[in-house]
Amino acid sequence: MNEWTSSALSPASRKSPRTAKLPKFLFTLQTLLRHREDVEEKARDELFRISYKQQLEQNRRDLLRARFEETTADLAAARAKDAGSRELDWYFLYLKRLTKEIEESNRRLEVLNSEVQAQKEAVIEASKKRKTLDLMKKKKARQFVLALEKQEQKEVDELVATRFAGREPEGERPQGRLQNKSIGRQTE
Repeated sequence: MNEWTSSALSPASRKSPRTAKLPKFLFTLQTLLRHREDVEEKARDELFRISYKQQLEQNRRDLLRARFEETTADLAAARAKDAGSRELDWYFLYLKRLTKEIEESNRRLEVLNSEVQAQKEAVIEASKKRKTLDLMKKKKARQFVLALEKQEQKEVDELVATRFAGREPEGERPQGRLQNKSIGRQTE
């Protein structure tokens, strides 16, 4: 069985001898790139957490507003039925409490909105830093591949030059001899 077609061999052992000697690309700032990826991921996670809290608070405020409108409608219906002053007082107290809770919810939402905005900026900044290093890595990888191709081409050129330097094409004389004879005839 041919060693290059054996399915039992691992892919690493099936590499040709030429590619087995090739150096691997190593990005010297890979550790920093991983760190920046982690920082960006943590910033995104924090943004999602704050956004979730913001959404919960918006839902809570909307629920409070709906209760306020419902209670206002109930108050109007109670007035139409000529409800007692004690019952109307309970409606007014409840409406006052709902108003206060809506105001508190609005304040919490303002804080959460500013936190979300600040965290979005942090995510953007972390993303820019990571992308800068990522672009740098890609550029270095391209340079590495080009240098490798250039070195390979140089080796091929040297191999071709050494192989054919000693050979003379059949039926022809080396050009150096022709020049010497032509010079010799001219002088005779």
